[in-house]
Amino acid sequence: MSFQQCISCKEEISYSEKLASIFFGYRPITCKACGTVHEVDERYRFLFSLYTVMIPVILVYLLTAIFGIESRLAQVSMVLLFASISVFYAGKRINYHKSKVEPIKKRISKR
Repeated sequence: MSFQQCISCKEEISYSEKLASIFFGYRPITCKACGTVHEVDERYRFLFSLYTVMIPVILVYLLTAIFGIESRLAQVSMVLLFASISVFYAGKRINYHKSKVEPIKKRISKR
């Protein structure tokens, strides 16, 4: 089951927040309602890299061997196409867990 809501308060987490978290180095997602921090599970980092790198490269390698495509430009274009599709696929299935370390709340000093 994919991560769709906050573990603590059940507030919905949007798909765009998840993609932004993935694209910017698996940055933690903070719930806007309760402030709970969610981090990407380690095994999903591996699966995400597998989906976005290895599977498209292997798929393109097989397709170019079957159809006899020798153009490097076509091969690179196909890898980029399959990789971008797989990012959106894997982004829906990546899972988060509640962070063990909560962020330090900034003090607002009144002077």
